[in-house]
Amino acid sequence: MATLPLCRSAAAGALALAVLSPAGPALAAPAQTPSFDRIQQSLLDHSPNAPLMIAAHRGQWRDAPENSLAAIDGAIRDGAEIVEIDVQRTADGHLVLMHDETVDRTTDGTGKVSDLTLAQIRELRLKEHMGGEEAELTDAGVPTFEEAMLAVRGRALVNLDKGWAIRDDMYRVLEDTGTVDHALFKGSPTVQEAADFMATDPEILYMHIINDDNADVVGTFPGRQPVAYEVVFDELTDPQIQPGVLDAIQQDSRVWINTMWNGLAATYTDEASRRDPQLGWEAVVDTHDATMIQTDSVAALDYWRDGGDMRYWEAQRGNRTVRVQAEDYAPGGEGVGYHDLDPNTCDLKPEGDVDVCDVEGAVAVTSIEAGEWLKYTVDIKKPGRYDVSARLASDGADAGRVTLDWGDGEESAFDVVNTTDDERAFATQQVATRDFERGTHEFVVHIDEAETFNLDLLQFDLR
Repeated sequence: MATLPLCRSAAAGALALAVLSPAGPALAAPAQTPSFDRIQQSLLDHSPNAPLMIAAHRGQWRDAPENSLAAIDGAIRDGAEIVEIDVQRTADGHLVLMHDETVDRTTDGTGKVSDLTLAQIRELRLKEHMGGEEAELTDAGVPTFEEAMLAVRGRALVNLDKGWAIRDDMYRVLEDTGTVDHALFKGSPTVQEAADFMATDPEILYMHIINDDNADVVGTFPGRQPVAYEVVFDELTDPQIQPGVLDAIQQDSRVWINTMWNGLAATYTDEASRRDPQLGWEAVVDTHDATMIQTDSVAALDYWRDGGDMRYWEAQRGNRTVRVQAEDYAPGGEGVGYHDLDPNTCDLKPEGDVDVCDVEGAVAVTSIEAGEWLKYTVDIKKPGRYDVSARLASDGADAGRVTLDWGDGEESAFDVVNTTDDERAFATQQVATRDFERGTHEFVVHIDEAETFNLDLLQFDLR
């Protein structure tokens, strides 16, 4: 079984944070800075060598609740020039940040945003990360659109999702906060409807969404052109991703591609990029001319954009970190290299019963059941004390319990954390600390309890 030595890169530098109140109006935000001037200049650069811009999908939800002020700030701190937010209108006409039509998934409340007043929404608290029925509550409240714009003013652009139908309401807030030139309106209306809206204010920034059905609109806008086109494709044969269309876009606009999950850009995803950028970010940039990427992995994309080698992402230098991929269990088959209780439903590793599946670009062991086990070996080059962690994804508070049997009479047991999504929310959880001598060590991963989680890899970091 192959293991890979890795190294770690420093995170992007921090920026100033607006002073905000979770329960009331936002206070003064920082003035526009030279760095934001560069962001605006970059946005309008449509040259072949235009710098790649990063858009954070729902903010940095890996560290804070999605669409929260902390997620917005975290995205900017991690390197995003653009923060995607979702805007909904309350029953009394206020604009708040919420992806779903209801507050059920991401807060401790229930009901449609459109049926709740701002006062009622102010009483709610956001759940961690992407929420869900069993996600922990945080102290964060639901921000208003005004608060969000004051938080980004002079620091970043925003991508206004879920909001074309309420664009006039959003525009009024942007005017009031002095941030019209900070916001990317987006949608797929008729060309004339979009052109008429852009004509109302020369500062309005607009991005047009194209898919299989409307790729032919590129180049048909009268007057001022969209600043970007969001190109959505699930097959490389789709018309909107063909070179001629992309060349036409680049005459006056930027190419925006989403890499959050399969089907937005075929199989080019964040998780595939983590394995090999040629399977994701590098391909959409070099082959499909993307100059804007929307991602769920802001810090990793920023690291790669700055020249980082993804083999060394989130790891120490040299032989101080060793990774063991979950799919690289020991040979020998059932009862020797593994014990699996259900038939294999995936084709990434068709031999045997272990479900090694594509999970939005990650190669992970899935359909895990209590009573199963997998045997592994790890090749330790430097003796010493190691922190052992597991990279996994789950969407339940009681997702599972695992025991690592080290083969020397010692065991390490841990409960699987709730990452709030078992498809996209892979996270690294420390599970043990122990000493290792130089050489090859065999260990067994026993599944004691399992509800729903996927295992990507195990990582060994020398202290």
